[in-house]
Amino acid sequence: MIYRVTILLLVGLANFMFAKETKWQIPDLPVPVSSFGAVESEGYLYVYGGHAGKTHKYDTKTVIGSFWRIQLQQEGAKWEELPSGPILQGMNLATNGGKIYRVGGMQPRNQPNEPTDNHSVSDVAVYDPASKKWSELPSLPSGRSSHDVIIVQNKLYVIGGWELKGKGQKAQWSEVTFELDLQAKDARWKSIKQPFQRRALTVSAIGEKIYVIGGLDPEGNSSQRVDILDVTTQKWSQGPEYLGEGVGFSPAAATVQGTIFLSTSDGNLQRLDLKKNSWEKMGESATKRMVHRLVPFGKSLLLVGGANKSGPIAAIETIEIQDK
Repeated sequence: MIYRVTILLLVGLANFMFAKETKWQIPDLPVPVSSFGAVESEGYLYVYGGHAGKTHKYDTKTVIGSFWRIQLQQEGAKWEELPSGPILQGMNLATNGGKIYRVGGMQPRNQPNEPTDNHSVSDVAVYDPASKKWSELPSLPSGRSSHDVIIVQNKLYVIGGWELKGKGQKAQWSEVTFELDLQAKDARWKSIKQPFQRRALTVSAIGEKIYVIGGLDPEGNSSQRVDILDVTTQKWSQGPEYLGEGVGFSPAAATVQGTIFLSTSDGNLQRLDLKKNSWEKMGESATKRMVHRLVPFGKSLLLVGGANKSGPIAAIETIEIQDK
């Protein structure tokens, strides 16, 4: 396998800076993939599903349901294939208590060379590494894909996205965020009205606040808007728009040391300065990518998969954040 190291344009800001190179490296993904789910849990990077074909070509062969993990900071570690599931893209993973949660996603039902027939699913499942098994959870009230998910205070949130209903049917854009209390007996999904309709967005959290970043609106416009949900009050507010031009589609965000970092399709890496209420550029990734994931691990960020003009990407870039 090929090993990658990120080299960044260094810009030291506030109490952070990016390291010139990482102290550890991760093998490439087993399959180059975009629009997939990824999360770190208990020292492992987990990756599920995604699109492994040409851009805008969707069928039962180009969308996969593979599930993999690799132990981080372990010399000689190799990818371990785990129990697979339904073919899905346009979804993400979340973790809580060592378990991995998978929510929704888009599933093509057409064979290669047949007319595209994409459906958003309402399936929700949890993977327990101890038993190595998936278990079903209450389904979403409606299908959802091109969304993002996050767990805050033991509650699972499903934000943004749309519902694709198949060939020839109009997509239904989501107007609500779904919430599920993972500790409640007989838990049921609740709805929180959203002040926006966007898909291909990313979310990250600081404390009890969820930041909903970027995306596309129903008119197809790229948005760099930031909406903030306080999960305690369930009230929305608006944050500062992030930097760049035309980079609203499928950015990737993660929180490290109480700071949100963002990776956009132009290759820029930036962070949210809460005191100044603004975004600041911190560097550039080695490979420009979109429909990727930015996964936090300790004081590091993992820039995973995605796609660019050359197609799906297998490389994982590791970025160390150091105190100045």
